[in-house]
Amino acid sequence: MTNSQWQSRFPKQYAPAYEELLAFLPAKVRSYFISFNDEMNCTYRVYNKWQRYENDFGWVYGYCRNYRCELLSVSIGDDCFCVLGIEVRDEESLGLALQKAKEVYESGYEDRYARLVAAKKADQIQRTRVRLAREKEHMDRLKETLDPERFNRFKWASKVSRSKLIRLYQSEAQGLLDENLLDDVGYSFYTRCKQAKEARKAMEKGQIVCHTCDKALMPADDTAVAFCPCGYSYTYREYRRSCNAANMPGGRADPVFRSFAEKWPGCKSSTEKMLLIDWLVHECHVTIMSGEKGRSVCVNLIEGTHAQLRDMLEMLAGHQL
Repeated sequence: MTNSQWQSRFPKQYAPAYEELLAFLPAKVRSYFISFNDEMNCTYRVYNKWQRYENDFGWVYGYCRNYRCELLSVSIGDDCFCVLGIEVRDEESLGLALQKAKEVYESGYEDRYARLVAAKKADQIQRTRVRLAREKEHMDRLKETLDPERFNRFKWASKVSRSKLIRLYQSEAQGLLDENLLDDVGYSFYTRCKQAKEARKAMEKGQIVCHTCDKALMPADDTAVAFCPCGYSYTYREYRRSCNAANMPGGRADPVFRSFAEKWPGCKSSTEKMLLIDWLVHECHVTIMSGEKGRSVCVNLIEGTHAQLRDMLEMLAGHQL
């Protein structure tokens, strides 16, 4: 196989993009390469994700899974691509390459991948244990010199209870909107969204906000203690972890939370308040029904398990009150 054009077009200092690889191959060979690529993806769940430069072949493409568990690699010729010693430039050679790939896969690839994953997991578990022990030792030393009642004491705004939300919708459906409950639910949503907005904005700058006096503090690093004039103290690492553990609003749905926090103070009438709450509940319903991976908006705002929230939102959406 000759690949002088490939190596001169894409020297070591210039890694070709996938589109450039396809454009380089002759049209017929390109179609065979795409077919080969699809077969690797669909049948063996290995992907063209380990591009590397080799002196003899130039840029080659390793088909692998996580942890670079490679099944095979593909090198590029001037008029073909090479798989396991087979130069693919027509239907027959493509068939031979796919058969050879199948043999390599069936010779123990899944077992090799399973062993690698198990070893990586065991290593990660051990490293996590060591890290947690180190962190605990560090925190214990800090607590010996600090007031534990004023160190890393976090007060995140509460989530809204499902029962309150249901009762609010029931009162509206009956034409007797409970305005006290309306304000209770609305301000609960608002304070949680507002606190999350301020906390995450501060963390983006490496800061934390004191939960007692709202003063912004700048720790020297993740584990350094930041002392607030009010007498409380915090570490950035535990602040961030506590924020995430409390499911404070953020992530992909951040625009939804920010929008509610910005609009709620401007709502004067009961109608405006209910419409804004209903909009937020609708966003919760949309995200929990989307089927997308990741947490739904409602997990950040309303108490309950995913199943409980799903059932409640379905009921509210269907007005089965």
